[in-house]
Amino acid sequence: MAKFPGIKGIFFDEDPLIEQSSKGVNGIGIPDCGLKKSDLRKDESAYIDSKYIRKNPPGLPEVSEPTVVRHFTRLSGWNMCVDTVFYPLGSCTMKYNPKINEKIASLENIKNLHPLTPANLIQPVLKIVYDFNNILCGLTGLAEFSFAPQAGAAGEFAGLKVIKKYFELKGENRKTILVPDSSHGTNPASSVLAGFTPVEIKTGKAGTLNAEELKKFISKDVAGIMITNPNTFGVFEKDIKKIAEIMHKNGSFVYMDGANFNAFLGNVKVSDMGIDLIQLNLHKTFSTPHGGGGPGSGALGIVESLREFLPIPYVKKTAADKNNGKNTSNYDKDFNAENQVYELSEDRKNSIGKMTPFLCNFAVLIRAYAYLLSLGRDNVGSVSEIAVLNANYVKKKLDEILSGSDPFEEGLCMHECVFSDKAIEEGGISTIELAKLLIDYGFHPPTVYFPKNIHGAIMIEPTETESIRTLDNFIKAVKEIKLKTKKSRAAKSPQKTKVGRVNEVLANKRPVFKS
Repeated sequence: MAKFPGIKGIFFDEDPLIEQSSKGVNGIGIPDCGLKKSDLRKDESAYIDSKYIRKNPPGLPEVSEPTVVRHFTRLSGWNMCVDTVFYPLGSCTMKYNPKINEKIASLENIKNLHPLTPANLIQPVLKIVYDFNNILCGLTGLAEFSFAPQAGAAGEFAGLKVIKKYFELKGENRKTILVPDSSHGTNPASSVLAGFTPVEIKTGKAGTLNAEELKKFISKDVAGIMITNPNTFGVFEKDIKKIAEIMHKNGSFVYMDGANFNAFLGNVKVSDMGIDLIQLNLHKTFSTPHGGGGPGSGALGIVESLREFLPIPYVKKTAADKNNGKNTSNYDKDFNAENQVYELSEDRKNSIGKMTPFLCNFAVLIRAYAYLLSLGRDNVGSVSEIAVLNANYVKKKLDEILSGSDPFEEGLCMHECVFSDKAIEEGGISTIELAKLLIDYGFHPPTVYFPKNIHGAIMIEPTETESIRTLDNFIKAVKEIKLKTKKSRAAKSPQKTKVGRVNEVLANKRPVFKS
């Protein structure tokens, strides 16, 4: 009998911390400072506006330290995460986060750094940002990256604002962004927010955009195309160079959604495809954590002609020239490497402006930087090679189990594979039920019902950090669910978790907020 990770432990009941409160109980004792209210020369309202002064103390829980520790430790055991289970979320790249990255990000002189510290006091930090920029330029072939966008969608928005400003300065009022239906779902929304009108293009049966089909949509109103490559079906856009040529001939830009860059890392330069702009989701490809609506980083990369439009501030390296004492830019060919100085510059007069109060989400950037340095140039390419190998292994094995469910059965996928619900539906199981059943087998569900144009879609991205043993166990679980699970059990799953089946639609329609 096959063994699965499963969920066999016990779950403690856990009341909200406020309900465990007992008046006068303290988890920590702080010595009396000796200062009395009468020692103040004025009433507290002289220091703080009266409208901000509480009439009553906040209703915080009064609990002991063991109570706090046990409470949060127990709660942590209710959750699935990348440190506990296989997390095959398609189109999201939920890979393991190496602990060495966390160690480096937790160094005292990094984690305690104030984001508004003057540039002359944080030269090593600015050097890291500058060097990381150069590494990404080397990996993509692009001219420069901005780390101002603090999420992938924010990177898309920034890129589209760059395109918009470019055409405004040229005196052209281009309004249209082309978006293939194989692109990420955030692309149309980002287009609208940036002031464009998205126009959808249907992909062919092979799951790719045909260059001849694209030509039907070309006009002088088209500012650019947002194309995801590999696309949301996990398929490589083989006509990408032809697509770029068509767009450039029309004076339009090619924006590539880089959320799936894990399939290319170290092996492909997107500049060779004719890409003008790309956002790289550092929290996906570069192994930094997801969670809580962040932390994230959608680093925006651009070609040379768009450099002047990037957000400010940015890190610039200058050096004192010994011959005449003037400062020379790091972009000058005769730059002198001696006396290097890193500064935060806002000297781009055509910049789209500031996107964040600070330079970047440095906590994410430092983890990504450590990740790439730990791999080294000789090993970075193996990331995408193993990711693609793992995805094709899962695709091939599941093709045998979910017969007739692969919409792109012929050929290879890239870093992720997608199936419809055809095979499992024959046994009376829906996509959502498969997802819930997998939880009882000890696996986080894959992405479901996405892409939207594949019926009952099941999208799986194993990433490069999973072993063949883990993949085999996952495949066996899918097989056992398909062959042995009865509809009655499927409808009630998960059954081994602390919280069972949740009515997700009701939760959205009738949210309950406790005052």
